[in-house]
Amino acid sequence: MTSGERPVECERLAEALRGLRSRTGLSLAALAAKTPYSKSSWERYLNGRTVPPRKAVEELCELAGEPPGRPLALWELADTVSSGRAAGVRPVAGPPSPARAGVLPPGDGGRSSRLPGRGLLAAAAGGLAAVAIVVPLAATGAFDTSGPDPVPSSRTALAKACQGSSCTGKDPETYVCGADPVPVTLGRRDFPGPPTVVKIRRSTACGAVWARIDLGRVGDRAEILVPGQAPRRIEVKDRVDATDSLSTPMVAATGSELAHVRACLVRDGERHCFGTAPTAAPTVAQLPRLSADSERGP
Repeated sequence: MTSGERPVECERLAEALRGLRSRTGLSLAALAAKTPYSKSSWERYLNGRTVPPRKAVEELCELAGEPPGRPLALWELADTVSSGRAAGVRPVAGPPSPARAGVLPPGDGGRSSRLPGRGLLAAAAGGLAAVAIVVPLAATGAFDTSGPDPVPSSRTALAKACQGSSCTGKDPETYVCGADPVPVTLGRRDFPGPPTVVKIRRSTACGAVWARIDLGRVGDRAEILVPGQAPRRIEVKDRVDATDSLSTPMVAATGSELAHVRACLVRDGERHCFGTAPTAAPTVAQLPRLSADSERGP
């Protein structure tokens, strides 16, 4: 998705988040270290490519010393439009900002001039959806930062959530399973240099597991395997990924299945797998002999 295709609500939220991040003085790496969200996730949130979880906005406001009223109101607008809940249909781009009025987005090729009726209807739908959300928010004082900050009855009530089988295939960070409450590590394995770590992570609230790889090599792939379920994978694609933490999509797992959950690191054509049973972490001297616990495979 290009910036020209992103809803204006998402652009406004991203702009506000960039301002908050600037006030913190933190780099993306430092921001990731102080929150449950990875460096690559914060990059997507700040660039407007992904609407962050509500909890991420709250934590950024706290780090910046900013009352969360206005940023959370912007988040509600962006989340409503991006999810399609505004009109019960696929999201549509809002009307252009005054600075861009009369300028076609790159690559438009004049389509807007050939389809004026459709363009006007899309803009009107986006505008009506925004009004429908802004009015109740304004009535509750969400845009008023002069008084006490509004505190929702549940911090996760408006955040994206899932449970059990509905979590399978979803990103644990986007669906707050990787943040609130803090997930537990069921197993981990260290690999040689730079010191790569692969973990089996579980959210008790979401009833799902996933694999996380920290400081992988370019070309590494982490996998999470649950009996009877399709494997879920994440690949270290570039040098940015190699300096970050990456999580596979989630897989639902019941209590009886946890003993059979496995995670794998696929490196240089070898699959190094381990389970959730307690095992001593290998030392650096032991790492080259991990081939005994490896499976050849793609």
